[in-house]
Amino acid sequence: MPNPPEPCPACGKPRGSNGACLSCRDAAAKELASQARDVTDGSIGARAEAARRFSEDPPWYARFGGGRVLAKLRLLWMVLSDWASGRYRTFSWSSLAVVAAAVAYAVSPMDLIPDFIVPVGWTDDLLVLAIAWSFVKKELKAYCAWKGLSPSHFGLEAKPDPT
Repeated sequence: MPNPPEPCPACGKPRGSNGACLSCRDAAAKELASQARDVTDGSIGARAEAARRFSEDPPWYARFGGGRVLAKLRLLWMVLSDWASGRYRTFSWSSLAVVAAAVAYAVSPMDLIPDFIVPVGWTDDLLVLAIAWSFVKKELKAYCAWKGLSPSHFGLEAKPDPT
């Protein structure tokens, strides 16, 4: 049984779980950076395949999540698979490492907070995805333009006001 997460000295919540706390965001960013170290040309295809399987047939606990999260995971999978196949190589290496590490963390059963603790177990996954998303948002917009996708479908742009 894994040890309980260490509390954040600033906010008292599990370290890395509070998006409003600078100390938690820093801890989550360090975790993401440590996972990004193993991103290589050879591992991108495997990460893309894992993201595809997860988004096409998510585990029972992820099916309760919002559709927007799965749409974002699908976009990240598309970027990784297009990069791995050589169709889209304008994504920067640092952004690619962040995306691959975030996807690996989100689909991995080993988390800071286990995913089977519904819905609290998803907070660390969502935090990592949100940090990665904000880091690569500009490049994802460019990817959507290249692919002919609507950025608003993936939450990259505000939807136009119908009035």
